[in-house]
Amino acid sequence: MEKRTAKIIIGKAGGTASKNALTYKISLPTAWINSLKITPENREVILSFDGEKIIIQKE
Repeated sequence: MEKRTAKIIIGKAGGTASKNALTYKISLPTAWINSLKITPENREVILSFDGEKIIIQKE
């Protein structure tokens, strides 16, 4: 299993969110995305959270 250290991107939420709302994002390595066969046309994934880990799976 390959592991990398990353930082979470934190930004202010827009639209109708409350004025103190934040959004959280993570950039994923291109090699990992290519391995999952994620493309601009087919980019839906399943996110799972077990209380300790977040898992991203191709649908």
